[in-house]
Amino acid sequence: MSKRLHTSGADVRWLSFRLRNGQSIGPDKLQAGWNDAAAADGCSVRRERLDEGGVVYALYGPSTLNAPHAVELRMRRFLMDHGYVFSMGTMGAR
Repeated sequence: MSKRLHTSGADVRWLSFRLRNGQSIGPDKLQAGWNDAAAADGCSVRRERLDEGGVVYALYGPSTLNAPHAVELRMRRFLMDHGYVFSMGTMGAR
């Protein structure tokens, strides 16, 4: 089951991550961090429930996302700077 937090026509799932130790992140905070990291219009975030009961956060953006590796590093830094413990996977084309 998927819950759209903020969408704006983003079409590529660039990153996904899971938070550890019972942590969660609010939609506005996540959207703001993703917008800053991606530095692009048309980004969105989703919170998706997994079959085993966990949650994965999915980050979407335009297919023309500039410097995806740098975007990933900025998003990792955002999460670390806010004290989140996470595991992250990449999805989009590099």
